[in-house]
Amino acid sequence: MVSVKASVDIQADPAAVFDLMTDVPRKAKLDRSVHVIGIARETPGPIREGTVFHYRLVIEDKMADYRNTVIAFEPGRLMVTRSDSNPHFEISIVVEPIEGGARVTQEERFTLTAMAMPIPTAQGIFGGFMRLLFGGAEKIEQDAEDLAAEEEEMATKLQPRLEAWLQSIKKHLETQTGYLEA
Repeated sequence: MVSVKASVDIQADPAAVFDLMTDVPRKAKLDRSVHVIGIARETPGPIREGTVFHYRLVIEDKMADYRNTVIAFEPGRLMVTRSDSNPHFEISIVVEPIEGGARVTQEERFTLTAMAMPIPTAQGIFGGFMRLLFGGAEKIEQDAEDLAAEEEEMATKLQPRLEAWLQSIKKHLETQTGYLEA
């Protein structure tokens, strides 16, 4: 599992902070590392457990198309979402009042699974060669060390991105002139 977490203190009304943190399309536009193609709420009514958001983003020149479902929601304080993507991830947002404003903490947890590739079951010389080469195995599984290295690389990329995103949110809320496209 990959987990990144960051907090930022914002000199703004906690209700306004929570409103932005749960206004998914508006918040996403403040992430400079992502190009938002579209984000739509698929569930009518106010945000609550079971609300579904559909995302279409470009991240590192790759299209991401997935849905997040709200799995926990406490108005003014907490929203937790879980994705249907691969890898699966959960995002937890907590807003706490502090003197002069609010503290936002966002944690992102990604569950990577070892990749497995089936070995062809071809007949003839090719099939015999494949079975000999892979010792009769039916699939090749990713080595645990490779998976750990992939998780470490992912965390190394995600942590500074999350910190920069929260700083952009802070700047926007404190000045109302931060990076935001209509």
